[in-house]
Formats: sequence, C-alpha cells, structure tokens
Amino acid sequence: MLKAGVVGVGHLGRHHARIYTEIDGVRLDSIADTDPGRRLDLATRTGARAFADYKDMVGRVDVVSIVVPTSHHLAVARPFIEAGVHVLVEKPLAATVEDAQALCDLAKKHNVVLQVGHIERFNPAILAAEKIVNDPRYVVADRISPYSFRSGDIGVVLDLMVHDLDVVLQLVPSALKRVEALGLPVMSQAEDIADARLYFENGALADIKASRVSFKSMRKIRFFQSDAYVSIDYNDRKIWVYRKKDERFDASSIDPHSVDDPLKLIMDKFLTVEELTMGDESDALTAELTSFLDACRGYHAPVVPGEHGLRAVKAARAIQSQIREYLIRESERTGAVIPDAIRQEKFHMP
Repeated sequence: MLKAGVVGVGHLGRHHARIYTEIDGVRLDSIADTDPGRRLDLATRTGARAFADYKDMVGRVDVVSIVVPTSHHLAVARPFIEAGVHVLVEKPLAATVEDAQALCDLAKKHNVVLQVGHIERFNPAILAAEKIVNDPRYVVADRISPYSFRSGDIGVVLDLMVHDLDVVLQLVPSALKRVEALGLPVMSQAEDIADARLYFENGALADIKASRVSFKSMRKIRFFQSDAYVSIDYNDRKIWVYRKKDERFDASSIDPHSVDDPLKLIMDKFLTVEELTMGDESDALTAELTSFLDACRGYHAPVVPGEHGLRAVKAARAIQSQIREYLIRESERTGAVIPDAIRQEKFHMP
C-alpha cells in the first residue's frame, strides 16, 4: 500500500487528493496547504492528516503530487526527492529551464520517479491519435479560454500553450530547430495571448495559438500528413480522420465549370471520413495518477518523465523570449509600456 500526499489543495489539488482516495493500492496519508480553511476542510472530507508546512509531510509519504504555483515547484519538490519520495509535478515542470533541469537532475541523482502533469497525454483522443498520427508535416493548435484568475504567476505560454507544446513535441518525430512568436499582456503582467510557429529539423511546421482572455473555450489540434488529415477536439474527445480514396487524385483534372458544389464533390467522391468518439467515461486525471503510481511501483517508466517536461519548458521559454523581443520592438515604435516582468525577462512573478 503506497502512502500518498498532495501539496497544494486548491482547484486542481483537491482532485488529486480525491482520486488518491479512490484508487486501489494507495492511501491518501496527508495534505499540505497554506490556507487553513482549505486544508482542514479537505482533511475532514478525506481523513488525511493536514499540515501548514509541506516539509512536515516528508517521511510520511511514498508518493506526492506537487500542485502549487509553478514558480515554487523546485523548492517544494526538492525535499521530497532528496528523501526518496516519488513526485508528480503539475505542468509546467518549472517556470525556468534552470529549475526544470534541476528537478530532472535531482530525480536522477536520488533514483526517484519524476512525472509531469501534462494531462492531455492521457486524454483518450490523444491516446487514439498516437496510433494514427505519423510523421506530420504541418500542425495547427488552438487553445483559448476566458480569464480564470488562476496561474497568475505565469503567462499563457506556460499556463495553456505548454499543453500543446508537449503534445506536438511528442508526436512530431524530429528535434525542434527554432521558433517565431508574438504575444501581448492584456489582464496580467505576463503575456495573455500568444501565437507561435515552430520549425523542426525535418521540415515540419507547427502553428500554436493560445489565449486566456477569450469569451469562449476551445481546445483543438490538427495534424496534416502525407496520408491523412487528423483533427482532434480535446474537449469533446473526438477525432476526425480524412483520407483520400485515391492517392493519385489530382484536383486539376476536374473541370471547374462542371462542379456545382465543390465540397460535396470532394466529400462524396474523393475522401473517406472516419469519426471516432472516445466518450466521457474515461477520466484523464485518474488515468494520469494511476499511471504515475504504476511507474512508482516499477511496472513501467513514467509516460511523461521529467525530460519531457524539460523539453516543453525549453520550447516555452524560447517562445517567451521571442515575445519579449516583439514587445520591445513595438514599444520602441509606439511608446507602449512593457510590464517589468517581461522587460526583465522573468516571464513569471517572483
């Protein structure tokens, strides 16, 4: 029986704690949070021991979820890793490349599992897409939502875009070559809108957009490859796969004057469409934590190891650097004021 703990029991941490009480072979031993009301309420609901100081949990637990603001990930995870406790750090792994690298190095030194909470890897739609997507040449991702007043210590690149960065870096079989990006702060002192283009060594491109100041929510990603177009809706957990009926089809062979409805012609005669619906029965967070626990037991390697979290942070920071350069150019051109956090290249609140 593994003894589990959760540090940070706010919006997401409460779900980590709840799920640990529901999975066989693990017992929620303790939780920690600086808010006395939150920690005592959850302790009453779950029967876990509640602490104000997370360091008091060290020595009590075998595994722990770190669900605190990103800028504190290294400081909070360090004593657990040094004590030999397996850790799941919520995404992003850290606010800086240096902190992310330090977490990977610590986990390796102390021989513990370090898993990163990139939950989209456990989305049934992505799990199904992994069997379909092969050598994509162009990827388009859109992730937008209203302002949530959470994750205020980081910008939208590390807050939202990092989900799609992780998926793209996993499914494009090539090293990242360079990035181009622009973005704007709107509601916070960091970027709230970002648009990035990723260039890969094998010639593949990815256009990734993220906004946390929209009036609606959308999470979609599309892969274009030689044999198919694959469209994925994260929210509805649906996949559409479009393939040519005849790979030799050449649109220039069709007389345009003979076509009344081009879309109908294409859909009827030249494409096959497969729609896959994953359903709502699968809980991605439960799958993520179950996989983490199995990795801690030595059944398999972590699905999203620290090294994957590190590469996502590297890409995110490269994008933020490009955004900073863009904002400085615009400031010089228009006189617009740049938030100090961006001008000083912190990209996160201390």
